[in-house]
Amino acid sequence: MRNIATDPDARAAGVEQTPMSVIQWLSRIERDWFIVFDNVTGDSSGLAPYLPQGDWGNILFTSRNLNSGCYIPSEAQVEVEGMEEEDAISLLLKSSALDKWSTELREAAKLIVKELCCLPLALDQAGAAIASGLCSIDDYLVRYSNYRRELLADPTFKGASNYGYAVYGAWDLSFKAIHVMGTPAAESAVFILQTFAFYHHEGIAEEIIKRAAEAGIRGLAIGGDDNGRKVSLPSQLVQLDQRGSWDPFFFREGIRVLLSYSLIKKGAISGIYSFHPLVHCWSRDRMSHEARQISSCLASTLLASSITFHFMATDYAFRRALIPHMKALEKCTTESGIQIPYQDNQCTKFALVYDEAGYWKEAEELWNQVMWMRKRILGEEHPDALAIIANLASTYQKQGRWKEAEELEVQVMQMRKNILGEDHLDTLTSMANLAATYWSQGHWNEAEELEVQVMQMRKNILGEEHPDTLTSMANLASTYQKQGHWKNAEELQDQVMRMGKNILGEEHPSTLFSIANLASTYQKQGWWKEAEELEVQVMQISKRVLGEEHPDTLTSMANLAATYWSQGHWNKTEELEVQVMQMRKNILGEEHPSTLTSMANLASAYQKQGWWKEAEELEVQMMQISKRVLGEEHPDTITRMANLASTYQNEGHWKQVVALEVEATQIGKIVHKEGHSNTLNMLDSQTEY
Repeated sequence: MRNIATDPDARAAGVEQTPMSVIQWLSRIERDWFIVFDNVTGDSSGLAPYLPQGDWGNILFTSRNLNSGCYIPSEAQVEVEGMEEEDAISLLLKSSALDKWSTELREAAKLIVKELCCLPLALDQAGAAIASGLCSIDDYLVRYSNYRRELLADPTFKGASNYGYAVYGAWDLSFKAIHVMGTPAAESAVFILQTFAFYHHEGIAEEIIKRAAEAGIRGLAIGGDDNGRKVSLPSQLVQLDQRGSWDPFFFREGIRVLLSYSLIKKGAISGIYSFHPLVHCWSRDRMSHEARQISSCLASTLLASSITFHFMATDYAFRRALIPHMKALEKCTTESGIQIPYQDNQCTKFALVYDEAGYWKEAEELWNQVMWMRKRILGEEHPDALAIIANLASTYQKQGRWKEAEELEVQVMQMRKNILGEDHLDTLTSMANLAATYWSQGHWNEAEELEVQVMQMRKNILGEEHPDTLTSMANLASTYQKQGHWKNAEELQDQVMRMGKNILGEEHPSTLFSIANLASTYQKQGWWKEAEELEVQVMQISKRVLGEEHPDTLTSMANLAATYWSQGHWNKTEELEVQVMQMRKNILGEEHPSTLTSMANLASAYQKQGWWKEAEELEVQMMQISKRVLGEEHPDTITRMANLASTYQNEGHWKQVVALEVEATQIGKIVHKEGHSNTLNMLDSQTEY
């Protein structure tokens, strides 16, 4: 401002060399002028006295602080987006003193640009490191993977910008500015930054804090920081109001501080936040190993505390959204060599989340940890140990490992009968789980015998409208359906569906199961329109509530495809079946029974269209996998042999047909054409705790 006072026109107008005199002069003159307030940081309220008035001038603010926008009409605000990839490549090659027109070099630079997320200062520093001879453009990423912190924190690597600060150094300044504030908002900001550093950098919901607070997390403290001070969850972050609901004021104050330094971003949906990937890395890299140990434990405990054993639609959706954060937490701790101490409750909750979402390998690993720990501490016959064994068996069942599941379930059922009695609810659950495994293996009579017992006892003990009673009715109906007792199945399924809607609501997974099962019975009787109407409803709700990749959603898509198949709508069938097969391969693996079923359904659609080569390719794969996984005598294996024989017959490959028929006869089974067998059954296999 004082320099402006030296302008000849300003001096002629008698402007003094003070900011206020300059501002008054600029407010009066009737010609264009332009002032830039560059890099407005911190509290922008002090700017007000320095803004000239009038209609002639132009003012440009550049800032990372969204609060500085209070002086600017919304239509005049422009957010500077990330650098375009091609421009980022050119910047990197310029800073590297390399030929920016070389196709080969641009391809090599593209990989670095992607890793550094097109952040200009990071690219400028990377180029400086390459130009200095520390590394070449081809091996920069190798150095970066091992020395990320050193490369991004070293201010001596100055590229074309001459900015004066390293990437990490610029953010360190922001962190120090927050830290010295000493306010509750700053304390919250530091905790949020250091804890969220161990989650996925996108989709971090304030709902995590809310649910943890309302579940009763209090006074969490683990170890000390680098200066020996106790590190704990700030009490104001989990403060409840008089009604017992979470008070978000201090959390959002912390978010406001982080937003003012552009260390965090608001998502398109309220209450969802994200970090730039490099800011996210910096927030971990700046910590010592001990501090990372402490913050990762706090992050794990906070995440687990947000998980409850409630099973409404919102609970399923919330838990599904936690999976990226659970996986990121595991990845970060593994890479940092951090060991999070075993906590039974945390392992159980994380296992529940993985199990619900179809990540059965991850769930199995956690159930095993809990099982062995409970056996060692509580003993093999303790109810809590038996509950975890039942969960492990359920996870085996979902992976198609029937023998392992059956062995554990028989063990649990017998122990519960001896310890708790035959009519105890836990005993009934274990009987239902064993029946589910019998059902999955095609042992209908054994399944029916157990299911009748469970249903009758649950009616007597819990009443007809209890959710567990409805589940047992649905299971028995499913077995009736497999035996071809359509009327018995339909009658039970209709009861279950109506009561489920009234008691649990239309969007509850158990209600969706019951609707799908009734639709399946309609389908088996040739009532295609009625089946299709119900199946479209189930698929749409499942996608919204559970997510498009959830195993139950995929089953609902397969069920609808089955109805299209039955009506001869081959294009619609094929479109859905290709989606289902590909997603099941990605999520469940090629050998999972559900994946095999979707392959069989797609092969069947190919057959109907006369695409024999495509059908044959799938059927050969299925038969080989089925023999290896299920065994040669499994009904599904026999059916798949029959399907392949049918395809060979249509292709005129008679030798292969005869060979398969001889093999099937030797096994001694009657083969039938495999239709669509994707019924969404509400078999118990209940997760226990």
